[in-house]
Amino acid sequence: MNTDNTLLLAALEPCWLWWLILSLLAFLLGFLLGALLFSNRKRLRELEEENARLKSNLTTMEKDFMSLKYQHEETTKEREDLKRKLRICEADKSVIQGKFDRLKAEQEAASGSGIAEGDEDKGAKTDEDKPKSKGLGGMVFATPLGKIKQDDLKIVEGIGPKIEGLLNADGITTWAELAASSVERLQEILTAAGERYRLAVPNTWPRQAGLANEGKWDELKELQDQLKGGKE
Repeated sequence: MNTDNTLLLAALEPCWLWWLILSLLAFLLGFLLGALLFSNRKRLRELEEENARLKSNLTTMEKDFMSLKYQHEETTKEREDLKRKLRICEADKSVIQGKFDRLKAEQEAASGSGIAEGDEDKGAKTDEDKPKSKGLGGMVFATPLGKIKQDDLKIVEGIGPKIEGLLNADGITTWAELAASSVERLQEILTAAGERYRLAVPNTWPRQAGLANEGKWDELKELQDQLKGGKE
């Protein structure tokens, strides 16, 4: 009986040893997996925190971008408004300068006339001998439309002193330059000058200026008789 028990214990001893080894391996494997899982969870939390920080930075940058975009738009509007005011000021300056030059020319003419009247014994010139007034831009033409000064843009139906000043400020100072200008460019000048010029229609201005530049006064008068405020 004792011999049988001894044999049974001897047979079971390797089984206990294998069970102990397997248990130890399972424990080590579980520990390693737990450590790996803990490490991954920690890294995941760090990545989530980094992601949240980056999202916060992105939101801040988007707000800053929108603020800068708004400031840029406001600055652009302010610049366009200042350019429009500058054009109007230049137009007013041109009108005032024109009035000043006309008054100066009239004063000089009056002074010359006074000298001639007081100098009859010295052979003063008659009105026919006196030089013709050249106005601001050159000679004065006698036309079916009346006396017209060289390159006076106001001869064009639809152009007054204010608009003439705007055109002068944009580099259009002669009939030839106005005739060579496109309707689109003229419309841009008017639009940039503000609402007060929105009713002006420049469609016929280059054609009228071309006729004036070529001295075709009869054709210009015939064309203007068909227009209403410069509009066909």
